[in-house]
Amino acid sequence: MSEIQNMNTLRAMCAKMKTLQEEKAQLEDKLSQVNRDLDELRLREIPTLMESLEVKNATFEGLGRVQLASDLYASTREGKKTDAMQWLRDCGYGDMISETYNASSLKALLRRMMVEGTDIPDEIFNVSPFVRASIVKA
Repeated sequence: MSEIQNMNTLRAMCAKMKTLQEEKAQLEDKLSQVNRDLDELRLREIPTLMESLEVKNATFEGLGRVQLASDLYASTREGKKTDAMQWLRDCGYGDMISETYNASSLKALLRRMMVEGTDIPDEIFNVSPFVRASIVKA
């Protein structure tokens, strides 16, 4: 292939990549809206109606059985992780605690080590370098 043909091929591939990125963004927006609509139904509208009808469950042919289930959101308050872990230990729930590290920080560290030529223990880490294209707004 000539250089012009190669550049035309590259341009076509980049145009396809941009189209796919835009399609992905649209699908993510759509998924976000679907999740909001689903939450509105399952967390508010259906429980409210079922409670007003004084029904705990209902079975509909072709749909299945719907029922209300109690649940909760739970998280540790900002800046209270150490206190939470100590409380868990004090109450006998220390086995719930696991030491961890941030995956993005590990990736950055291993990337830096590779650039510096530092050995990375391959018996501990899977490192697979790759090159990817990115489109920067013109």
